[in-house]
Amino acid sequence: MNILNDKDFELLKKLVSFNQSQTKDFAVEFLNGFYTNVVENEVYVFAKGDIPIALVAHLDTYFEDDDIERDFICRNFNGIMWNPYGAGFDDKAGVFSIFKIIEDGYLPHVIFTTDEEVGSLGAKCMAQDLPQHPFNELKYLIELDRANDYDCVFYGCENREFVSYVESFGFVEAFGTSSDINHICPVWEIAGTNLSIGYKYEHTKDENLDIRVMFDTISKVERMLDDSANIKDAFEY
Repeated sequence: MNILNDKDFELLKKLVSFNQSQTKDFAVEFLNGFYTNVVENEVYVFAKGDIPIALVAHLDTYFEDDDIERDFICRNFNGIMWNPYGAGFDDKAGVFSIFKIIEDGYLPHVIFTTDEEVGSLGAKCMAQDLPQHPFNELKYLIELDRANDYDCVFYGCENREFVSYVESFGFVEAFGTSSDINHICPVWEIAGTNLSIGYKYEHTKDENLDIRVMFDTISKVERMLDDSANIKDAFEY
């Protein structure tokens, strides 16, 4: 069953039709509608919120093509969305999910990066530009850029207390090679996790997105945001 309302469905279709530059412009416009402190440059965007947790997603996809404006038609059957040419839900599903969390009334810190798919170039620039995090308070980072259903990935972060904390919200530790937080967290010395957002078979024409998993992760992240006041100190990397 399609659990997306018409507005959400059109937003997700729009996001997967955008190239990286268009997604970035749209994200900046969206954030400016909710936040009073949005910082933008060519390679990353961040917004300072009132919840001391940063949500992270990247704006590019494997199917990025700045020379062609693709007309994606996302199909939906029993909660599964796909496109015969490859949709780029990695990581447009993460961007969409952050938008939904904000629309639900939460104002966490937000980080959008460019060029993750070609080596996390935006995240690397951010870590270099900002060797200390730019937020008033930051307890940990959540990236929404992981395939599958319930994974939580920590890369080089070996804070077992943090792993147990994230798993308590219904995720299971898995292992990955790299993503944006792998370059940001060690510099800021603050723990982070990458959570499954429901896509599978990324970077292929068989890529699909399980809407139910995506909304389940959104719900879990909102519970984590609600619990932020119970965390006394930042989780260290």
